[in-house]
Amino acid sequence: MKIKAATAKPTTFHVRIGRRRFFKSMALASAGFTLPGYLAEALTYTPEVTQGPYYPLANNIPLDKDNDLIYLNNSLTAATGLITYVTGRVLDASGNPVKGALVELWHADNGGNYIYSASAARNPAADANFAGFGQCLTGEGGYYKFRTVKAGLYVGRTRHFHFGITFPGQLTRHTTQLFWNETAKDGNGSTWATQNSNDNVWTTIADSAQRASVTRDFNVVDAATGAVATNWDIMMNYTPVDQAYPGGSFVVIGAPVAGPTNSTRFKISVPAYANYTYEVYSNPTLANVGASITNWTASNLTNMSWAALPFSLSQAGTINTNKITAGSNGTLDLYLEEKSVKGFYYVSFRVPGSNTGTP
Repeated sequence: MKIKAATAKPTTFHVRIGRRRFFKSMALASAGFTLPGYLAEALTYTPEVTQGPYYPLANNIPLDKDNDLIYLNNSLTAATGLITYVTGRVLDASGNPVKGALVELWHADNGGNYIYSASAARNPAADANFAGFGQCLTGEGGYYKFRTVKAGLYVGRTRHFHFGITFPGQLTRHTTQLFWNETAKDGNGSTWATQNSNDNVWTTIADSAQRASVTRDFNVVDAATGAVATNWDIMMNYTPVDQAYPGGSFVVIGAPVAGPTNSTRFKISVPAYANYTYEVYSNPTLANVGASITNWTASNLTNMSWAALPFSLSQAGTINTNKITAGSNGTLDLYLEEKSVKGFYYVSFRVPGSNTGTP
């Protein structure tokens, strides 16, 4: 796909300039910045790069695929490594926040191992407590947030995160990678052979502004743990498509029902259509973790991304899936263990042929 590079030429800009952006650009101009230069920076699209060979296969992806990668399923043992937060917004071609964008993150563990395995449920060499993959759905303000560990190094690559973004109405994911602005060193403190300057992905990004846009500083935000964070807006040269659904609502209230061994589950019913794929999202994971880490206001935190939830297809069955593709038209009953503190669940649908989270 051809990526539009940013330009600083003082020519006509075919960009919708809202009132807020107009006055901000005027303020920048009065401070010595030119309007074309400001808009050129604003329109630096996040480059699309190779997905790479380690996107997890369907049986590698954890049941717990929310946006907190340091804990896997119900384990209370955290993954090994430096806690790392990545936050930001997903923006469209005009710089507007995108609601309902699927954001996926996967990367190597502290030791440089991916959970990817072509022959097993997950790579046995990977940290057993590391989720290795997470996803979230952006809320009203286009915000996303992940908690993970600093990506490990492996031969031939510098340190990086893999991201996949799918806009509403987009059939395939836009894949990119996020790099550390650092001199990469191994666990012994020795300089790693591969740095950004000779990494075989970073160097394929020809436009310097685009390279800079995916090369970020990670700053310490918690002195006690040494946790680091970066804020990274993902700006894509796409416009979301409002997908018309044949019928039904996607904000649904869960009805309490009896679960196995005296437990309570929450039943939601979805008007399903053949070959459409459904996921359930609820309480934003990490919504109250690290307000100071991102410096977000309380209003932004309320617009945090939605976290994916696993469910069962029967009232007393095992909670064993996190998405379902309907085989025929009808009502799809799903049963969840987690109660939504918001009082409702959000059901995401993906039309036939669209990205459903696997290659």
